[in-house]
Amino acid sequence: MSRIDISLLGCDRTRWDLAGTNMGRQGVIITDEQVDGIYDAPITQEWSEDADEIGGTWEHTAYGIREMLLGFHVFEDDFPNLEAGRLESNFRLAFAMHRDAWDKNFQHARLVVKTKLSGIRMLTVQMYEVPDVELGDDPLADEYFNIVYKLRAGNPMWMGKPRTTFFETTGTSGSGQIEVSNPTDQPMRITWKLTRGKWTIPDPSWEGEPNKRVPAGAQANRTIPLPKILDTDGGVTISRDRKGLHAKAATGANFLGRMNGNWVQHEIPPYTPKTLLPISVTEAPSGGARAELVQPRAWSRPWGLEKVA
Repeated sequence: MSRIDISLLGCDRTRWDLAGTNMGRQGVIITDEQVDGIYDAPITQEWSEDADEIGGTWEHTAYGIREMLLGFHVFEDDFPNLEAGRLESNFRLAFAMHRDAWDKNFQHARLVVKTKLSGIRMLTVQMYEVPDVELGDDPLADEYFNIVYKLRAGNPMWMGKPRTTFFETTGTSGSGQIEVSNPTDQPMRITWKLTRGKWTIPDPSWEGEPNKRVPAGAQANRTIPLPKILDTDGGVTISRDRKGLHAKAATGANFLGRMNGNWVQHEIPPYTPKTLLPISVTEAPSGGARAELVQPRAWSRPWGLEKVA
């Protein structure tokens, strides 16, 4: 893995450089022969077979939970000032089975892969079983451990850096365009962040071959006139992400009920080129208004799958 930088950002806020440029700086490296499950995201499919049909028909493909095995060499002898076993213990603290209910800023461990081909992509993981530790010899005496961690990623996609575009006005109203794109191999679930005002945001359907997608089809010109976002709301977030409320005010209040069922319906297809969509606002404060469109970058692999024109 000489051309691949792999790091672990622990749930305890530590960093471990496991492969590549700074490999082993903290005394732990990944073992090439004990790696499984990091590449393509796992899928399940549904097929139907009719009585008179020759063969069958594909119905649905779904992505499942990613399960991984990752083996590590822990070189205690590189750190003679530490008591034997301390480094392995510290590395274990980088992983968790579940969230820390007392830490509101808790994050599970994240694997970070950096390649020249695709830049940085990240996968959030947690333990689902205790690690396997080879205890045939005396690891404390040898000051060396070989450990295999069994990890799951609830979101099986490797996440690149999200892109955020914006539209803003300096007065109480304005109209224009906002840019959206999706270079990944996965449909993109966008998030809108809107300040006070009465917004109309785009939500078109899409058609076209990869890298040539355009707003088209039955709802090519669809927009959503939103109810006015009030001073008491403090702003609104609307997300296609299926976790949590579809729309909520900055105060945490449910904004969804005020939308009367007129919700964001469409995801941005894989391999959608940069496209400008119409957006407008009225009844904003005198200082103006701002809309941010957060565009996550989800990939089914830790590198590759870009469609180069």
